[in-house]
Amino acid sequence: LRRMRRERRAGIRRISFLAAGLVCAVVVRAAAADGDPRITRIKAWYAATEKGLPKNRVVRRDLAEFAPEGAVLTAYFAGDTLRKMFVIYYADAGRATDEYYLHHDSVYFVSHIVGRYSASVYGRLIHRVQYRMYLDNESLLRWVDTAGKELPVKSQAADSAVERSLVMARIFVACATQGGPEESCINPERVAK
Repeated sequence: LRRMRRERRAGIRRISFLAAGLVCAVVVRAAAADGDPRITRIKAWYAATEKGLPKNRVVRRDLAEFAPEGAVLTAYFAGDTLRKMFVIYYADAGRATDEYYLHHDSVYFVSHIVGRYSASVYGRLIHRVQYRMYLDNESLLRWVDTAGKELPVKSQAADSAVERSLVMARIFVACATQGGPEESCINPERVAK
């Protein structure tokens, strides 16, 4: 009986030690990522942008050719300075959103969300995936998935995601800042075909 109690206590100690080690590893990793002054700066810019949105001038553009069921761009300007672009893409059984945050005409944060719905985009949400990218001078600093897991920033997938995001951001900046009464934008990829 004593032997069983000792073994049980030893097992509990091992599990406690492993759990404490795991918690420490997670905390150290999160502190290291958040300890980067560039990430801290990006989070401050993001918070300031979100806080200022109610005061911003809003420009909406129809992006009919950007998705099977259409898309809409909403751009937020602080004076003449573009601060945020929010794009919704509609498809048969899903919807995707991209958010681009800009500082000094440079994209510093991108959020990409894909949602799958039952029946239609107005049905019940059945699956959601989100990716967040932190950028500094168009270089990826941090890439985070839905579960908060950091993805490798030095990979072909990361390079492809950043390239796509920056190309689309440039297209949407041109659309949002176009002069005149146009309320829609043409997808340059469709014009080139």
